Amino acid sequence: MTRFEKLVAVLALAVALVVPLIFDSYLIRVGATALYFIILASSWNLLLGFAGVLSFAQAAFAAVGAYTSGLMCLHLGVHPIVGVLCGGIVAAAVGWVLARMCLRLRGPYLALMTIGFSEILRLVLQIEHEFTRGSLGLEMPYLLPLDEPNHALGYLIMLAMGLISLVVVYKFVNSEAGLYLKAIREDEDIAQAMGIDTVKWKTNAFVVSSLLAGLAGGLFAHLFVQVIAPQMLLLSEMGLILAATIVGGLGTLAGPVIGAVLLVLGQEVLREISPHAHLLLFAVLVIVVMKFFRRGFFGLLQDRLRSRGLIATVPPFTKL
Repeated sequence: MTRFEKLVAVLALAVALVVPLIFDSYLIRVGATALYFIILASSWNLLLGFAGVLSFAQAAFAAVGAYTSGLMCLHLGVHPIVGVLCGGIVAAAVGWVLARMCLRLRGPYLALMTIGFSEILRLVLQIEHEFTRGSLGLEMPYLLPLDEPNHALGYLIMLAMGLISLVVVYKFVNSEAGLYLKAIREDEDIAQAMGIDTVKWKTNAFVVSSLLAGLAGGLFAHLFVQVIAPQMLLLSEMGLILAATIVGGLGTLAGPVIGAVLLVLGQEVLREISPHAHLLLFAVLVIVVMKFFRRGFFGLLQDRLRSRGLIATVPPFTKL
C-alpha cells in the first residue's frame, strides 16, 4: 500500500470511530447497518470480483449464521458469542457443501442453483413454526450481558468485524490463492489447462465468503435485531449487496465499502418517500454504472490516482 492509501485508510477509520460519539442512537444504527453490508458486499466481491463466481446466496449465508446462533441460544442455552462463532462455522460448512454441488457448473446454471438454495431456505424457515417460529420471527438475545442494548458498543463491535473482514479479503486476494482466483476469473479453461484445480480454489473462496457472511449475520442479529425473520433472505437484500459491490467498484477492495455506505444512506433518505423507493435507486444505479462506467465509482478515480502514483498498481486495485 502507498502512503496515500494508508492515510485514506486511517482517516476513514477515524471517521468511523467518531460516529458513536457525535450521532444519536438512530444514526448509529444506520452506521452499523452500513458496516453489516460492507462485510457482506466485500465477502461477495471475493467471489464475483476476484474469482468470477456469480452467486446469489450471500444473504442466505448471513441468515444461516443468524438462525444458527439464535436457535442454539434458544434450544441449547449457549452464550450468544459462542452461538455467533458456531453460526459462522455452520455457514462455512453449508457454503462448502453448496460449492461442491454447484461450482462444476458455469454461467447461469450456478446462479440459478444459488437462487434456488436461497429461496428453499427462506420457504423452509417461513413455513416451519415449532422450531424456528416461522414468519413470527425468532427472538435474539443481546450479545453482551447488559440490562439494555448499547448501540454505540454494538457499532464498535461491528466496526471491528468489518475491519477483520477487509483484512481477510485483502490477505486472501494478495496470496497465492488470489493469483489462482484471478486466473480462473480471466479464463477458467486456460487456468485448468495450466494445472490449476479450479473447483478447489473456487470452493476455498466460497467457504471464506460464507464464513464472513455467517459471522456478520449472527453479530448484527444479536446486536441490532431483536427478532429475525425469513425476510432477511429476500432477493431485495441480495440486491443491495450486488448493487453496493457493482456501484462501488467490482474487483476492488475499496469499492464495496464505498457502495455500501452510499446505498445504505440512500435507502434511509428514500424511506420517507416510499418503503420500496430504494429498490428503484439500486436498479437505476446498477444500470447507469454498467452502461457508462463499469468499474464503479472507485473506477472513476482509479486511473487518475494511479497515474499520480497515489495508489498501488498491484492487486487488490485490479483493472477488470
